[in-house]
Amino acid sequence: MRKFQRLLTLVLVAALALAVIGGVSAQDDKKVLRTDIGPSDVPTLDPAIATDSSSIQILDMTYIGVTFTDEASQVQPGLATDWTVTANDDGTTTYVFNLIPEVPWVKYNPESGAVEQVMDESGAVRYVTAGDFVYGWKRTLDPATAGEYAYLLAGAVAGGEAANSGEGSLDDVGVRAIDDYTLEVIAPNNWSFNPARFGLWMARPQPQWVIDEFAEFWIEPANFVSFGPFALKEWPRGESITIIKNPFWPGTEYIPVPALDEVVFYVIDETVALARYEAGELDRTDTVAIAEIPRIQADPVLSQEFFQGNQTCTYYAGFSVGVPPLDNVHLRRALSYAIDRQDIVENVTQGGQRPAEFVTNTGMNAAPLQEDYPGVGIGYDPDKAQEELALALADLGLADASELPPITVLYNTSSAHQAIFEAIQAMWADELGVQVELTNQEFATYLDQRSTFPVWRAGWCSDYSDAHNFLFDVFHSSSDNNDTGWTSEAFDALVEQAAAATDLQARRDLYAQAEGLLVNEDAAIAPIYFYASNEMTKPYVERTYANDGKQRFENWDINN
Repeated sequence: MRKFQRLLTLVLVAALALAVIGGVSAQDDKKVLRTDIGPSDVPTLDPAIATDSSSIQILDMTYIGVTFTDEASQVQPGLATDWTVTANDDGTTTYVFNLIPEVPWVKYNPESGAVEQVMDESGAVRYVTAGDFVYGWKRTLDPATAGEYAYLLAGAVAGGEAANSGEGSLDDVGVRAIDDYTLEVIAPNNWSFNPARFGLWMARPQPQWVIDEFAEFWIEPANFVSFGPFALKEWPRGESITIIKNPFWPGTEYIPVPALDEVVFYVIDETVALARYEAGELDRTDTVAIAEIPRIQADPVLSQEFFQGNQTCTYYAGFSVGVPPLDNVHLRRALSYAIDRQDIVENVTQGGQRPAEFVTNTGMNAAPLQEDYPGVGIGYDPDKAQEELALALADLGLADASELPPITVLYNTSSAHQAIFEAIQAMWADELGVQVELTNQEFATYLDQRSTFPVWRAGWCSDYSDAHNFLFDVFHSSSDNNDTGWTSEAFDALVEQAAAATDLQARRDLYAQAEGLLVNEDAAIAPIYFYASNEMTKPYVERTYANDGKQRFENWDINN
């Protein structure tokens, strides 16, 4: 997930002054969970255009796809009770999803203080139907919608890529309503992770009658309708967003009726969040500043409320293979070998991260584990760094590294990224004698400009739980996410074979070979570490932990 900005921003130094924001406490017998959602407001609640973790977190609570991914990254039935899979003679695959009948669209009424069912013009309850899925999928794929993540759905449904590019017709997209509660999807292949992609946020039902009436303003609280376990209650921009239990959600084995009455997400930075948590004004925070972790771990009370676990994201340095001097593969390898990843996670980030020799996060289905494929990935090796540097200098006709031009490294503005790349800058100077200049830009500018710099910071977080999402979706030659300028027919063939393979070990082996090409043989990137989550939760909160960071609040409870 390219714009997982909040998740990718690790804070090493807590330097911001405490801001006083009024807390929300449980009143009477209501169970109100108070948490944070980062320092920036939720950008949108439109499933077709959402790109960030905050928006998707709220959508996961208010909108449900035919499937959903649980806390353990396993695909489960969502609004579909079950489905059938049929292979077609032309190589396509037909999926038929049987939907839960009569799940109503709902809306919070501030006058009554209750979530109410939405009625149509005749006074009948509006239920979520297969037609709402068809409309939602086609709206997402419509090039006029300009959904940045439409490509994930486009590749999963027949005719999707042609329609999304404008070269084909939306009428030819392989999704249709057989009846109100039966949805047919024709996929261009039989890839094992197709059901996971069908459940992604941009593939959710969308309310055409609301969108037709209010256009881009349909997501405003006064207009917003939904149908999941929670509904939108309040959204004072830049302050908070509150979701409230939907009493009309039928509850399923996998998505129960929530025990919580409300969840309030405050728009606050990590410094304020921890201070409010310690003051008893938050029940949970997942934005613990790295600088605070030693104090928390040493505290007899706070240490019992602290949780540290894997997060399905990877931090890496991208190399622009067409920008001198990074157009030399030996120099790219030398730079990667010279990064002491263990030193970075122990002495710089200090937040439970793990050194990465592959880019695919270990929490992904079919992910090759670097310990199972020794020598395939790339790690810290000063001797090999020197060998590769010598080969690079010979290629370039230079006597020593001092004759290399300074290498400019771009990162998006953050004290955490700065500290990491200052450490790498020192490593490259000490190990290789290479001069490095660091520069930073605000996030949007950095995304637009990074491919023009020799080296740049990058990170990727999972959209769905499969290695395909880290390798094919980012580094295949057809991917718009591939900012390295690197292409490889051999790599493309490997990830395409892995996608089509049905044997899990065979998929891992193919992805391991692809990793070897990407990070070692061609060294288009330098993987640095796998992310960790650092959270605080009060002992009276019963909760689960999601691998992908998008929590399932319908499974949480408060014991008052």
